[in-house]
Amino acid sequence: MVQAVTFAKDLLEQSTHLARREARKPKQASLRRAVSTAYYALFHLLIAEAVGNWKRNDQRATLARAFEHRRKKFSGPDPRMVAHLKTVAGAFVQLQDFRHDADYDTSFELTPTAALAQIALASDAFVSWNAIRKEKIAQDYLLSLLVNR
Repeated sequence: MVQAVTFAKDLLEQSTHLARREARKPKQASLRRAVSTAYYALFHLLIAEAVGNWKRNDQRATLARAFEHRRKKFSGPDPRMVAHLKTVAGAFVQLQDFRHDADYDTSFELTPTAALAQIALASDAFVSWNAIRKEKIAQDYLLSLLVNR
């Protein structure tokens, strides 16, 4: 699992590199790939965390492919944990929506500022996830991404 989390962090770093690749006149391809990569950084972090709990290594890839890209709602007794989870879940949804525009809408014009804002959103989600990753509310969220309720 450590390798998978490292991969997610590498993707986040790569997204920043892509967004800043051309300082004067950034290419849309670089900015679009930066946004897409930021989304996949968070996606792979959450997958790694979810399947890392699975005991059978040979089943983890199959489990990862079952991951749902949907909006979730959660509440809990600790408002700080809920706030962190909302940061993660909100970023996941927003980054996915932005990624769809970046990857599929050819009329979509992406600015460096907007791309870097999406990367910052992913980075904030990484920080929030790290704060709650071992909490029940976080594990419930991961389970909800894997199980269609």
